[in-house]
Formats: sequence, structure tokens, C-alpha cells
Amino acid sequence: MIAYFLCLSPVILSSSAHANEESFEMILELPLAALMKLEVTTPSSTSQKLEDAPGTIIVITKQQIEERGYVNLLDLLQDLPGIDVNQKSVEEYYNQVSIRGNVGNDNFLIMQDGMRISSPTGEHIPISDNFPLYHARQVEVAFGPVSAIYGADAFTGVINIITESAKELDGMQISSTVGSDEYYHNYLNFGESLTPRIDLKFGGHWQSSQDPDLSKTYTREFQDVDALDTSNNIFRAASAREDFVAGTNSYSFYLDLDINEKLNFGFTRSFLSHPTTTGVQPKNAIFDKDADWNTLIQTYKTELKSSFTDTISGNTKLSYSKYTTLPSTKFTNNFANFNAFKFARGRRWQLDHKVDYKTNGKHQLSGGVTLQSFNSIPKTTDLPSEYDPDKEAGDQGLFHIGTSNTLPILFFEQDFQNYGLFVQTQSKWSDWLSSFAGFRYDYDSRFHSTFNPRVGAIFKYKDSTNLKLMYSEAFLAPSTNLAFSHFGTFTGNKDGSNRFISDFFRLPNPDLGPEKTRTIDANLTHKFDENLVLKGGFYFTMVEDQIDIVSGPSNSEFIPGGIITSTSTAKNVGRLDVVGADVTVEQAFNWKNKKLNYWISYSWVDGTLKKLGGVTSNPPVTAKNKIKAGFTFTYLNDYFITPKLIWVDETNHFVEDRSEKVSPYALLNLHLGVRNIFSNSKHWQAMSAYLSVTNLADVKYFNAGGGSNSFGSSPQDPRRFFLGIRKSFN
Repeated sequence: MIAYFLCLSPVILSSSAHANEESFEMILELPLAALMKLEVTTPSSTSQKLEDAPGTIIVITKQQIEERGYVNLLDLLQDLPGIDVNQKSVEEYYNQVSIRGNVGNDNFLIMQDGMRISSPTGEHIPISDNFPLYHARQVEVAFGPVSAIYGADAFTGVINIITESAKELDGMQISSTVGSDEYYHNYLNFGESLTPRIDLKFGGHWQSSQDPDLSKTYTREFQDVDALDTSNNIFRAASAREDFVAGTNSYSFYLDLDINEKLNFGFTRSFLSHPTTTGVQPKNAIFDKDADWNTLIQTYKTELKSSFTDTISGNTKLSYSKYTTLPSTKFTNNFANFNAFKFARGRRWQLDHKVDYKTNGKHQLSGGVTLQSFNSIPKTTDLPSEYDPDKEAGDQGLFHIGTSNTLPILFFEQDFQNYGLFVQTQSKWSDWLSSFAGFRYDYDSRFHSTFNPRVGAIFKYKDSTNLKLMYSEAFLAPSTNLAFSHFGTFTGNKDGSNRFISDFFRLPNPDLGPEKTRTIDANLTHKFDENLVLKGGFYFTMVEDQIDIVSGPSNSEFIPGGIITSTSTAKNVGRLDVVGADVTVEQAFNWKNKKLNYWISYSWVDGTLKKLGGVTSNPPVTAKNKIKAGFTFTYLNDYFITPKLIWVDETNHFVEDRSEKVSPYALLNLHLGVRNIFSNSKHWQAMSAYLSVTNLADVKYFNAGGGSNSFGSSPQDPRRFFLGIRKSFN
């Protein structure tokens, strides 16, 4: 069986920059219990041991990333307890991630080395190959509200990709991968100490794929049907339907220059293109190779670390970040009259200053201030041609589709500011008791002030049991895209008052306010021995003023010269109560030259979403029960195999009036490899080969879809194979 897959699957070749055999850092060979003493920075923005850090944190190491075959952040999240990942689900942001029953790719922060690399203005963004892991030393995932440290949008958690240092890299690594459906993935990663005090590292990736033709696997869902406009008129007959297309491509680049471990300059850039027909029913869209949503995010930073005394240190960061929905973004669905463009841009200038004060190793006081200035052009309505970024928004000269170039399009460019102040204390009172407490105050020029506390305690029994209790609050600032988003088209007809008629428009709501969450979190870790660990967590979350899309006024004259018969808009009308628990067991076995590490987790989540008019539903895009398991078997430290199983119970839809649920499914993925296969070769020492097969059993399964235009149950990929090479140079 293994030989069969080796013939069909990818091979990734690698060699070490340091020795004749590929080596791993000592940290990667630690027993399971010792991994609890890893240093993490995400939960409190300061370095501390994992077992001493507030809240529930999961750390995935470089070795686990390699041996489990994680290429990008979405691969990793899919295997974690408490997280629902629904792929090929939504037109705009491709995949949907729900953490602890609260769905939204904008509900958590994504950082790289402590700097935010997700949208600076809080937009929903796709999470896929635009967040690669080729450069990661470890990935830290902090669950629950962390606004007491990071402010807006640290709502359901914070994810921090910690990259390898230049000294750890000490050379260059290149990789090239090919796979099913014209899949290509390449990366380069370089790091070196230019002088004893100057370190440089940089890297980048490029990916392209045609993705599977789902119409061949899911013939019932993708049978040729008439494409209909919003008035149910035939736009394209079934007999003339086009071929299915669903290609993606991405790239990223980062650069980091460190001087004397005190002054740091950094830059990141990521791009993803995915089809805007993702998850849309064929009757509502035309498949077009140019119908793509194109997202670009860039971040620049300068950081200065200072040591004033042995007990007082400081950190100052200056950053600029820019998010763009590129002008080439195009929709070919019936809401867009089968041919319309989009544009959005968000920019943030930010200054952070933090001071840490430590006394006798048992108490620490931290505080800081944040100054932020934002500029945003929210997602536009459907444009008849591409937006010109070289012109001001008011000078575009664009008119609403279906109005014979007479009704000009409105743009809602926004400028706003935010000022934040945070304070936190951490104290170790004895060998068995420590505590933490803090708050953050933010003043936003749009919706005034928010106050977010966090308080908790950590209890230890000997070195075997660790119990963390925490209460925390957070707020989710509404993105300008959500507040000012509007879309729709006109029919081209006029009413008796000579006004152009539109069947539907989404209207903006400039008074949209932030969502507020309160969470009680308990986390228990028990080490039976050095190689058997039990982890359990319980949480209760209340979300108030949750934003929902509701019906708006009929016969709206929002656009002068037009009449809109039906509308919707975003409002703070919901309340979400969620209760859940996660249990994970990890164990390792060692026999001479063989090792076996396994993990299995069970997640349960339930709750009630209360909407306008007393309507209730379960948490959307969330399964009540999930099991995620796998093992890595290693022989001679060079041969390994990692099968992984994901079982997901029936999943609630995004649209609550769909009474049926997405069917349960079980997904089996496989990753295996051989390191040092040419250990006796002078020029090809430490070469390695890896195999990845996704959906090994080739099952048909579905994920939760998006809005009313989409599949309620969105078809997913059949079995796929991947192959590549990797080599390091010193």
C-alpha cells in the first residue's frame, strides 16, 4: 500500500545546511511533558512558559508541521480542537473558520512574529495559501478573547506564526512541489548572520492550482441548468453552459533585518486569488476564468527594544499596513448582472509603546499605549468596469449598472482613529498559585470607548497538574466594509416616476457598532508521565450586539434617481450564547529506533443565536461534535508516516432558515516521508522524500455553504496527490 502511494504521490527532497544528516532543534525532540515548558509570547505579549501563560494555548512545532504535512495555516487549523473549517464555502473569503462556535475570519488576529498580518481594517479575508508555514518555527494559537492585550478584533483568539531566526536557518532552503489538478507550490527561505550583530532573513512562496473539476465528481449538483437573473429570466440556456473552472493562485514574501537584537525592520506581503463562483449554485452564476477575488495585504514595521535597568525594559513599534481588494476582482453571479467588478482598500498607521517591569522574578507589571490612524475605501457596489486606484474615489466617473450611465456610483471613503491603553500584572504567589489581571481601554472615533478586562489564576499540583481559570472580555470593531458595504444592480427599466428600478440592494449602515463578548474559560492539563498528557477545556461565551444582515426598508430611494423595491442591511441585533468543551490525549512511545506519537481530541459545542423578532438558531457554520485524531510513526528518525482522521458531525448552515443541516463526514488524510535517503552521497546528503494524499478514501462530502445564492452544502475536493523537492544550502 505504501509503495503504491509512493508511486503516485509527492516527494519533497531536503538537505541540511548544518550537517551530513538532517537535524532538528533539540526542542523538537523533547518529551510531551517538556513541551509544556516551551516559551510562548502570544497570550500576554511577553515571553513566558506555556504552562504559565493565561488561558488556553496550543503550540504546533516545526517538527509537527513537517511530519503532519501542514503547508498553510488552514491545514493546521483544520486539525485543532474547537475549530470548524468549512472550505470552498463563500464567494468573497473562500473558506469559513469558526472558533468555539463563533464564525468569522475577522473574529481573530493573525500575526507573524507579533505583528498583525491579517487585514488592518478588520475585513473578512480568505485564509488559505496566502498564510504559508514554510518559515515557521512554531505556531501559537491562543483561544478566547485577548482584547485586554491586543485591542479590537482579538475576539475569539490570536494566531501567531513564529518564524525561524536567521541563526537557526544559517543558509538557504528551496522547494518545488507539484500535484494533482496542475498544482504547483514553490518557496525559498534564507537566513544568515551577516556580522556578529546583524541578522538577515527573507523568503517567499508562489502557488498555483486549477483545483479539481467538481462537476465531474458531483454531477447532480453541477448538472447543466439555465443561468437565471434575479427576475428568473434566462441569461444563458442550459444547452450553452460553459465548463467548470475554479483555479487559485497565491504568493507571499517576507524580509526581516535585526541589528544587535535591539533594532528590527520587517516587511510582509501576501496575495491570494480565488474564484468568486466558489460555492455558488450553477443557476446563479457563470463560470469564468477571470471571475476571481484578489486579495493583497502588505505590512511594514520598525521595532526598537530597550533595556533601561535590569528590571525595566521597553519596546516601541511603528508599522504601516495596507489591505486591497484589487480592481481586477470580478463577479459573474446574477446579483452582479453576471459581469461586475469590486474594489476595497484599508490602510493603518500604528505606533505601539510597551514597558515591562519585573521584580525578584515573581511579579511583573506591563503597560502600553497604542495610536492608530485608519483610511478606508469600503467594498464598492458592483462596478461596470475596473476601479482606477490612481484616481480619487470621487473622480472615478462610474455609473450604476442598468442605468444607462446616468446614476453615479457613491463611494464612502472613511478616516478614523483609535487610541488604546493597557495594563496587566502577573504574579507568582507560591509554587502552586499564580495570578494575572489586566485591562485595555480603547477610544475609537467612530463608536467611542470600550473597556476590556482579563483576570485569572493558575493552580499547580506538583509538576503533574495545571489548572487555569480565566474571565475575559473583548470587542469586535465593525469593519468599514461591513458598515458601508452595498451592492445590487438595476433592471434597466423605469417606473412611472421615471426612476430606475432595482429588485434588490444591500444598504450601508454607518451607525453599526462593535460586538461585545464575555468568556469564562477553564483549562486543565495533567501529565501522567513524561509521555502521556491529558488536556481538557471548558468555556462559556456570551456575545452581545452581534451583527446580522436583516431586511431593510422597501421602496428605498437610497440612490437618487432610483427606486429599490427590496433591501437588506447590517445591524447589531443578535445575541449568541455558546457553551463548549474540548478533551485531548497525547501519548508517545519509544522502542530503540522506533517512535510512535498519537493524539486524539473530542470537541463539543452548543448554543443559541437569538436574532431580531425572537428568531433563534444554533451557532451557524458549526458542528456540535468533532473528533480529530492521528499518529506519527518514526523509524530510525528518518522514516515516518502520519495518517490523520477528521470526523465532523452534522453542521449548522450559515443561513438559519435552511432547516436541513450539512451531513456528517469522515475525512482521512495521509502524510509520510523518508529523511536522509542519500546519506552516503557526498553531494546529496540529508535528502528527504515526503508523501501527501488528501481525502485518501476519495469520499464525497460537503461543507457548510454561504448565503442564499450558494449551496447549503458545498461540494468538496476528491482525492488529491502532491509531489515536490526541497534542498538546503549553507
